[in-house]
Amino acid sequence: MDNIKLYYFDLRGKGEFIRLLLRAAGQKFDDVIVPRSSWGPEGKAETPYGQVPYIVYKGRKYGQSVAIGQFFARKLGFYGKTDEDALKVDEAVLLCEDLRTPHLRDWFISKDPVKKAELSHKLRDELFPRYFGYFEELLVDNGATGFFAGNSLTLADFVIYDVLDTALGIDPECLGPFPSLRKLRSNVEAVPAIRDYLAQRPKSVI
Repeated sequence: MDNIKLYYFDLRGKGEFIRLLLRAAGQKFDDVIVPRSSWGPEGKAETPYGQVPYIVYKGRKYGQSVAIGQFFARKLGFYGKTDEDALKVDEAVLLCEDLRTPHLRDWFISKDPVKKAELSHKLRDELFPRYFGYFEELLVDNGATGFFAGNSLTLADFVIYDVLDTALGIDPECLGPFPSLRKLRSNVEAVPAIRDYLAQRPKSVI
């Protein structure tokens, strides 16, 4: 592929699944860190829609994290082998985005300790069990392989792996009832390039 530049903050957020996918594919790219300290009108004016992540590919800027992930997944072989596989991938990805935005986003940006505690409680007791139950059902429906589509990694696995990272930081026991989700995490971490990246990746809460 042509040179790729990915622009995002120094956290995982909505850019991490793109990083994971590109690394799993062995695809070189420039991981350009956007300083949060200088994020303002001038910085936003450099982006396609006033937000990150975005990429520069073949001289053009593209925004929207899911669209970027879908593009690279198709180009690099992480979208399954059939139309039904692709449908499963999109279903899981968009379901996960329902959890990420607004729920995990609101938890992350909350500065009020009382409000943050309330949001943490809701995530632990209501939202994680509900959404992880959905994810578990999708994995079981795919043969309990630990993949959301087919028998190999797809975009969906990277998207949900990253959200599970955030969830485990909020509730370390949240995956206890979900063996297929634990298997998913093992499948992603079994990729040598991912394992090496995770070993040196800076920690972030989201």
